Amino acid sequence: MINICCFAIATQPVWAASFAVRVFDGDNITLVDRGIKTKVHLACIDAPELLQDEGGHARQVLQNILDDEEIFVRVFKKDKFGRYNGEVLAGGQNANKVMVSLGLAHYDRLQEKDCQGYEEIELKAQNDRLGVWANGTDVMLPSQFRRENKLLGVGY
Repeated sequence: MINICCFAIATQPVWAASFAVRVFDGDNITLVDRGIKTKVHLACIDAPELLQDEGGHARQVLQNILDDEEIFVRVFKKDKFGRYNGEVLAGGQNANKVMVSLGLAHYDRLQEKDCQGYEEIELKAQNDRLGVWANGTDVMLPSQFRRENKLLGVGY
């Protein structure tokens, strides 16, 4: 699968080319261009880990959102793992917000200054009992799951 991608810092395009997009999980992707890999974490969200309930589903839905779409990334910063953190826009929609609206990602409150509107979207998904919220709001956050299972992002 090849997508057109314009990688952007803030709103200024840095480059535009054809990229393969690989979805690692519900909030991490890799853009691949001629063997060069660029890792991107979807900012403002924290999706369930693959071993958690809805983790595999979140990955598949993100793949569906990005499939055969023109991808733009609005980068906020680079994180301690060397990934770009930003909002991923695909097919005219904000993939980060779509994941939260479907209940397949939590709003990550640690990035508040760049994350307008996410809290309200998460609240609606909770009220509608979507995705991870299907059985109520007493769910294990992905960050807690990583701590308890000593998953530190190694390998991605």
